[in-house]
Amino acid sequence: MTEMIDSLLMSIAETRITLGSTMVRLLLGLVLGLCIGAERQFKRRDAGLRTFTLICLGSACAVVISIWIPQIYPDLLNGDPGRIAAQVLTGVGFLGAGAIVKSKGGVQGLTTAACIWQTSIIGMTAGAGLYLGAIVLTAMTLFVLVTVDRIERLLRIDGDNYIMTIRIEGTMPDVDRLKSAASLPGVRVKTDSLSIDNETDSCKVTLRLTLGSRACQDKLVKSVSAVEKVKSVSLSS
Repeated sequence: MTEMIDSLLMSIAETRITLGSTMVRLLLGLVLGLCIGAERQFKRRDAGLRTFTLICLGSACAVVISIWIPQIYPDLLNGDPGRIAAQVLTGVGFLGAGAIVKSKGGVQGLTTAACIWQTSIIGMTAGAGLYLGAIVLTAMTLFVLVTVDRIERLLRIDGDNYIMTIRIEGTMPDVDRLKSAASLPGVRVKTDSLSIDNETDSCKVTLRLTLGSRACQDKLVKSVSAVEKVKSVSLSS
């Protein structure tokens, strides 16, 4: 047992890439990626446990390879092995861009994209052998995702954001009339969008709203539903 502990401590302290140090760095990347992924999975995000674990593990492995190549080939003259690790951020940038979606007049997925980028940094830190730094960075990331999210909700004095979808008969809706009907006390209409379906001779109007504490969702829906030619109204956060 003592020999195993001594071997583990030697692998942790080892600056060169050996089988032991490689296993420690990859395992750390795996565990830290699981921690970030678990938080995202708990909040039912599209990128969850498997995605963040693979990003962190792959980033750690890329840095390990970057250190290992000049160690094995000291006379390497052409090329820069460090570019392997550098290209991780470029590849992760594509993943982050895929997580950002512009929908219903707003942008969604910015936090997930930032988490993807941050998780790759955590993996690279673990792969470089900065174990304490990787652990602290993971703890700080989880603090931002969990605690700061609650603080952010408390600071939303003006209210929460909602999307109102209104389906209307005909292709010439009175958007101003709809916005006026939605402008009840405690409700602020921010943006609107319109899509027309010529085949069914109908259209859909989408309003982005901010509802304060004084706003009543039922009264809001009834007020907009009372507008002429409105077929249905739905409200979602």
